Amino acid sequence: MGINEVFTISEIAAFLKTSQHQVRAMIRAGELEALKVGREYRVTLAALDAFLEGE
Repeated sequence: MGINEVFTISEIAAFLKTSQHQVRAMIRAGELEALKVGREYRVTLAALDAFLEGE
């Protein structure tokens, strides 16, 4: 996994044209898989692809 394949909550929110709050809610609901790094979440490209494909 390369460094370009991991995104912050703010990057995901900008890509999906939604708020950071909504992205965190999707993570808590299990709709979007994320890794917790310290106090922050990171989303892999594979997890974003799976979310967009509805898996």
